Amino acid sequence: MDRPWEYALGVVGLALCLLAGLALARWAAPKPTIGVVRFDAVVSEETAANLVAILERAQEDDRVAGVVLEIASPGGLAHSSENAFYSLLRLRETKPVIAAIDGQAASGGYYMAVAANRIYAAPSASIGNVGARGSRPDDPELSPNELSSGPYKISGGSRFDSIQQLQTVADVFVDNVVNQRQHAEMTPLTIDAQTVAEARIYMGSEGLALGLIDAEGARTDAILAAAALAGVERYDVVDLANTYGIAITPSAATVSESVAALAANGPPDAVFLLDSRIPLPSELNASPLDQQLLRLHENN
Repeated sequence: MDRPWEYALGVVGLALCLLAGLALARWAAPKPTIGVVRFDAVVSEETAANLVAILERAQEDDRVAGVVLEIASPGGLAHSSENAFYSLLRLRETKPVIAAIDGQAASGGYYMAVAANRIYAAPSASIGNVGARGSRPDDPELSPNELSSGPYKISGGSRFDSIQQLQTVADVFVDNVVNQRQHAEMTPLTIDAQTVAEARIYMGSEGLALGLIDAEGARTDAILAAAALAGVERYDVVDLANTYGIAITPSAATVSESVAALAANGPPDAVFLLDSRIPLPSELNASPLDQQLLRLHENN
């Protein structure tokens, strides 16, 4: 080769062009996103279904590297809370999910949180209340104007059956909390299942000491954790509900209105994973004290 310096210069030039192209591609390519979805509602069939729809879209969306679920919920219907829990677990199989508790995640609200890789909460937040509630069952009655193939065809079972079903829901809830939190990567559970089943409401700082949450913090901490677990440094933060056009709560409603709607739209023997400080729907109009407690809860 007559002019080796020209060859070397050409190689260097190509290398510089390649590096420049890679740098340009890195900055020009769409950045991954950390999706945030806020759940600040009573857990009903509608709100849970909307949340699940958002989670399913996020799982299919290649742009979403991780998801932050910001929770401010007192819980609600048992089966709706369970649906949200299992949907979050499915999403967690492919993308990191971080829960940030804003104020409260009680009962069914906490059920959703334990499906996350990590849980952040403020020291003064209300968490836990792991258990199930339901209206006192009545003895089944067979109407004289109706025929039935069995004594429980109309009622579905005896009073004992209703109590057993309530306990079964509570046991599954406790088992899922214990299983998820015992395997927490940062702050594993330090109390046993029997203590969890007492259904106490803890402050965030107490929950940290017991392993019910992973760290004290809020939404920003959760976003940073989601990005770190996803392995991304450059990312955008997006509101998933707005991005996908799916609202968790189509219309604004107070806690009392939402809880009353559960009774109107659900079965009479519905099982609730609902903050123990909130009266059940059947009691909302029965006691002035209950009404006062409910108003205090809404103002907190």
